Amino acid sequence: MQFDHDNVRRVVEQDRLSRLPDELIHKIMSGFDMKFVVETCLLSSRWKLLWTSMPFLNFSSCQFGSLLRFAEFMTHVLSHRNHQTEVSLLKLHFQGEANDFFVRKIANYVFSHNVQELTIWLGHNLPNNPPLLFSSNSLKHFTLTSVVIGACNITPKTPWDFPALTTLHLSGIVLSGDLFSKCVNVKNLTLESFSIVDVEEFDIITPRLSNLMLIGGKCASKVINLIAPQLENLTIYHCIIKLLNAPSILSSLCYTGFPHPQLFKDCFHSLNEVTICWLKMPYKKEDALKTIHMLQKLHSARYVTLDAYIVECISSFPDLLLHHSSPFTNLICLTIDSSMRMDVKMSIEARNFLIENSPSATLIMK
Repeated sequence: MQFDHDNVRRVVEQDRLSRLPDELIHKIMSGFDMKFVVETCLLSSRWKLLWTSMPFLNFSSCQFGSLLRFAEFMTHVLSHRNHQTEVSLLKLHFQGEANDFFVRKIANYVFSHNVQELTIWLGHNLPNNPPLLFSSNSLKHFTLTSVVIGACNITPKTPWDFPALTTLHLSGIVLSGDLFSKCVNVKNLTLESFSIVDVEEFDIITPRLSNLMLIGGKCASKVINLIAPQLENLTIYHCIIKLLNAPSILSSLCYTGFPHPQLFKDCFHSLNEVTICWLKMPYKKEDALKTIHMLQKLHSARYVTLDAYIVECISSFPDLLLHHSSPFTNLICLTIDSSMRMDVKMSIEARNFLIENSPSATLIMK
């Protein structure tokens, strides 16, 4: 068999990467920092100006020895781009105290280039209420993360103006006042490691909100009002909240954290799935009674998952259960999650209490 050395040599000598279309090269480079992208493009005459048309911009101050050099680089990149190419995604990873220069530079670019997705990661403070940042007609996805919890204090005089926004994720922030009412198309909202100050009641006004996640909120003496008539899915994870007024039309509820049987004021009428998981709690009669009242507010649920500690709490006071009717009338499946325990102490009274009004329901010990 003859081996064609000349043909192999021609294939090897071809620059296959340079023959790729610009769109594919942009996609490959989208996961890298812009400093790396610019340096890489300088290695090839074919790629020399490719960075100027990148639709994905990812800036990180960690790649520079000083904030001045980072500022100069970012200014150079933004001012020498091909401005006929829109920016679909802009990321800023900023390790340092953000000043008005960075805020205004980012904001101006978001506005003038119809950026649809903006992600800002802050290692230090963000200037309180930067006037230009929080208004955009094109932005659809916005993530703002402050690593220093509470360093980002958002107390706007007027609500954020993001009419096109559909997904919003805020982490490590301090909230006060109406923030969301002009974000009329937000469907997914996540508040993480947040706190509420200066107001006793905080309103989340979002007419089209479908999914809400509250994670690590610390506002023990505050009331949160969810004015969200289309809210379907609510997830609460390790939050300390005095009271949460949620719409009664919820379809899915997931609560994990400290025992808080009185968190919800009203009953829910159309629940499909419910998951309640508590940290270990003392089994006191008062707590068992509050737990019973909480379960009764979830009466419409069809698929229910309860933590082992909840079951053991009500099992410890069987006399209380005899004076209360079973809360679940539409139950299809009840799952007792004992994944953190070797066994679960579930009394006959507790079993009857949970499923007697849904005799065909399936009981699963997970």
